[in-house]
Amino acid sequence: MALGLAALALAWATVGLTAPPAAATDGVDTYGLERASNPDWMGRLPDSTALTDLSIPGTHDTMARAVTPIAETQESDLPQQLRSGIRALDIRLRHIGDVFTIHHGVVYLNKNFTDVMRETTDFLKEHPRETVLMRLQKEHTEENVTRTFEQTLKWYVESNPETAGLMRQYLWRPKSVNDPFPSLGETRGKIVFLQNFDSSEPFGLRWSRSDMDIEDHYEVPTVFHISRRWDNARTQLEKLKNPAAGKMYVTHFSGASLGAFPDAVAGGVLGIEGVNSRGHAYLQSVNAPCAPQRCLKKTGTVMMDFPGPDLVNRILQYNDTLR
Repeated sequence: MALGLAALALAWATVGLTAPPAAATDGVDTYGLERASNPDWMGRLPDSTALTDLSIPGTHDTMARAVTPIAETQESDLPQQLRSGIRALDIRLRHIGDVFTIHHGVVYLNKNFTDVMRETTDFLKEHPRETVLMRLQKEHTEENVTRTFEQTLKWYVESNPETAGLMRQYLWRPKSVNDPFPSLGETRGKIVFLQNFDSSEPFGLRWSRSDMDIEDHYEVPTVFHISRRWDNARTQLEKLKNPAAGKMYVTHFSGASLGAFPDAVAGGVLGIEGVNSRGHAYLQSVNAPCAPQRCLKKTGTVMMDFPGPDLVNRILQYNDTLR
């Protein structure tokens, strides 16, 4: 790892850079998310709308901000993301000392699961017609634990005095992890967990089940592979010209490695266009006047690093036909 970091630093120094820079065009692809204001966009849609029919902007490694460049994936904090219209979150839980801290790999993100629940439910309290999808998964290593991951989550849901009351009021729970995806009317004002771990009882719906189609080619060896990262995302989006009924499609715009930091992949570097601006241009062009078979019916859920306001707003415009 040390040799890899040293080689990367030398490579950036060779081209006169100390780290991958932010995107040059603020707002079109990355950064400036505070300029998007969509706190109640779901409230304008019918209760009968299926969650699988929505076009949902989401954030990859939602809480990874103000940390090391290789681990940082977001500029905006969680409350700002929610106000801008983000409705799909990616929460990584490290099980340590019988509680959950929030991590991106080995990096502690200066937040705990209680913080995430408070900030999300504070938003839902003010915007009761919205729904938040929250992918939960294990991250890093367990340490100093006396119970299982599931038992600690159950404690947060049922017993922890700081979160149990919030969970009772704001957590939507199915009878089974394989229950069908609910309608928007069933989940208004609620958090829907997408659990990326096994459990003996359901806390939410299973991530990566048979009625989910997920693209996540996150490995981008160098910045010169950004175009390949976009090709994978575009191929996934193309499926949404003729999507299967009742299936949730998830496309990741995110990617990283020691040779391509997250903000370089998202926003571009060295004259290479980033995935976010490519995605924005694609979503804008593909819904220009076209034959019905060549138009996207929706975007599905799009998980992004450093999303800008134009990209978020563009995704949300695909919901206009649902009104």
